[in-house]
Amino acid sequence: MSEAQPLIRVIGFKTSYEKLPVKGDPVKEKCDHKGYKLDASNRRMLELQPEDWVTYSPSHSPLNTRTTERIRHLIPDPSLMGEDQDGEKLRFMTARWNQIEPAYVAFKSGQEIPLNGTALAAWSGVTPEQAEVLRTAGIRTVEEVRDLTDGQLDRVRLPNMRDLRKQAALFLENSDAAKAAEREAAKDAQIAELVERQAAMEAMIEELTKPKSKGKEAA
Repeated sequence: MSEAQPLIRVIGFKTSYEKLPVKGDPVKEKCDHKGYKLDASNRRMLELQPEDWVTYSPSHSPLNTRTTERIRHLIPDPSLMGEDQDGEKLRFMTARWNQIEPAYVAFKSGQEIPLNGTALAAWSGVTPEQAEVLRTAGIRTVEEVRDLTDGQLDRVRLPNMRDLRKQAALFLENSDAAKAAEREAAKDAQIAELVERQAAMEAMIEELTKPKSKGKEAA
């Protein structure tokens, strides 16, 4: 069964610094009903804190529709669902977060965001400069170049995008054919090895079941 295609595409992350309420210890500190520390005037105490953001888009429209949200607002929390008796909102948030979380973990670890497809760097059809323009437009894989619609092509600041889309399709077709040939070659090698082992086993059985000579029986 083929792998399910992602519903959204993560474009990137950023961290800003904002004055946000500070969580406190209600037992030892003066806090409001949500657990945030209060000052002498019963106002929430604010401190400069890092705030992580993600920009994502529907997988079918990375150029036309982009959404930027705070990470903490996207993490599913059943206790914050409110009127969600059938669990539809929680299921939606969980499905969305499941696609964002691996990329977010990579971002926090200082690693590259995982790709769903063939990296542009693996394709000789674009120069590093062209690849950077594509990445700026939210296109990070050869498959995403191949799947661009006519309307989306005009939004990429590169010449001859229609030709580039065709080249991407040909590259992927050839890659798939090469992978299929490798699989067939590996299968043939495995079959040949099994045949060789079977022949060796049959020869061994024949040797063990061969009638003993009269000289050996007399001994």
